[in-house]
Amino acid sequence: MTSPRPENVTCLACREYARLEHLRFADELERLGRMPGPTISTARAKLAADRHRDLAERFSAAE
Repeated sequence: MTSPRPENVTCLACREYARLEHLRFADELERLGRMPGPTISTARAKLAADRHRDLAERFSAAE
């Protein structure tokens, strides 16, 4: 089972997959925040996207 903590993931393919998925999700969150009538504000979407980009960076740096 792959750990959600980047520091504990040893499989290179798993780390790369997690990094790409967090980046993809961050982009999706920002798009949702810009849509008319969003369920979350633009600021909250940006904050969540930034958190996912930070996680993506941690997965790429966890070696």
